[in-house]
Amino acid sequence: MGRRGRNAKRELLRWTEKLSDTLDIPTAAVPGTAQIELAGNREAIVDGCQGILQYEDNVIRLSTGRLIVRFTGSELMIRTMQENQILISGTILSVDFT
Repeated sequence: MGRRGRNAKRELLRWTEKLSDTLDIPTAAVPGTAQIELAGNREAIVDGCQGILQYEDNVIRLSTGRLIVRFTGSELMIRTMQENQILISGTILSVDFT
């Protein structure tokens, strides 16, 4: 995707975020945003995953388009992967966004 396509995509994301704020709609309801569901510190489901950037037993980094999500912990593993959804299990100590 060229520079023009990336800029258009960023502008569309900004516009949808602004629209969700104006209409008081939860960001999770806006298409194109990632959703993360944690079950304690043992499991995480990431909807909207666009790729795996790093996969080790103590760190997993995922691209969600706009953000990179990093899970750190021990015995981390990707249990399932379907289209844009990933299930991570293990002992999750932290979740960081960049």
